[in-house]
Amino acid sequence: MSSGSSGPGDTTVYIVLGIILLLIVRRMSSVIKGSKVSKLRTWLFSGYYIVLAAIFALTSFIFGGAPPVFALAYVALGAAGAYGSYLFSDRRIGFWKGADGSIYYKGAVIIYVVYLVGLIARIVIDIAYIGPQAFSFVATPGAPPLSATAIDAGILTDCLLVLGAGLLVGRNARVMKRYALIMQGKETVTDTPPKISLT
Repeated sequence: MSSGSSGPGDTTVYIVLGIILLLIVRRMSSVIKGSKVSKLRTWLFSGYYIVLAAIFALTSFIFGGAPPVFALAYVALGAAGAYGSYLFSDRRIGFWKGADGSIYYKGAVIIYVVYLVGLIARIVIDIAYIGPQAFSFVATPGAPPLSATAIDAGILTDCLLVLGAGLLVGRNARVMKRYALIMQGKETVTDTPPKISLT
């Protein structure tokens, strides 16, 4: 189980993790209700999801005993998720024109659910088996090696988180593609939010 003692640094880690989760949940709320299309924000969020997944996956190599070859597997899984999501989300994202003339969109919520589940699972595994010090990226001297179960759990949740990040990148790429078509007049939008399935 968790090694090391609890202290003020641990509290800071929990606060930061809480803020990250709140931001992700808040973003998911925007996905369900709809948000204005912004190229900059869309690509910034894509980068954010990738970096966050990479940071959490990094703990598997620093503390978790995961073989380095899994880094290649994670990249391949993320790329496959992005491509699959790009295809999957095409007709699951709806666009409309707001009263201010801006283009809004929503849909493919299941993709955010996968990412959120992966992120929460990853945080829980790190805290349960390593402790808050996992997020300081500094190995604890003399800490016992993790069990095979802990290593497997870390790898499994890494896969889910990396897949979720890839799915979100693919979804965002599809949003940008559809938005470009709308701006070119090749795709029409209504003045009211479309009815879109949560999946």
